[in-house]
Amino acid sequence: MPINIIWVDNCEGEEKVERLHTPVCTIKVHRRQDVITHIDWDFSQDADATENNDKHTLDFWPEPEQTINLKLLKQGTVHQNKVWAELLKIPLGSTLTYSALAKKIGSAARAVGNACRTNPYTLLIPCHRVVAVNGMGGYSGQRHGEYMRIKEKLLVYEANLFNRQEANCIHGSTSSPRTEFASHRSS
Repeated sequence: MPINIIWVDNCEGEEKVERLHTPVCTIKVHRRQDVITHIDWDFSQDADATENNDKHTLDFWPEPEQTINLKLLKQGTVHQNKVWAELLKIPLGSTLTYSALAKKIGSAARAVGNACRTNPYTLLIPCHRVVAVNGMGGYSGQRHGEYMRIKEKLLVYEANLFNRQEANCIHGSTSSPRTEFASHRSS
């Protein structure tokens, strides 16, 4: 089922932070009313301590059971938005190189990497699906450490999920083979 992203130009209200568990790590979702303003990975010990407690799960990623609409605060430069829009087109279980993405939008690989590094919606806008020609590349501006472990876990998780879905489709299951993202701009 698709996740429909609705871009909003501004939002008001007090910012609230919610921790959500994913299969690879905990994330912090920052919201102002019903608009997500950014998403961060949460590597704190506090996140680990709540692992088996009352923490919510991110039940719509990577495969929502029904179509959902998410409002995201529009951010970034024209170039960053162009890169982020292309990231939304990379299918679950697939990767694309920085240079191939750059060629698609008439840019340079380094500029694509910089836009990926500044992605405010980690996980939803799948910058982890962009890799270097000769390896993993970076993730969130890092080339080593926790962020790179998250990128690797995400790619492995999505590849395994996609492979299971493909096998189910071959054997007659009716499950959808890929998550679809649609992007809309609110008025």
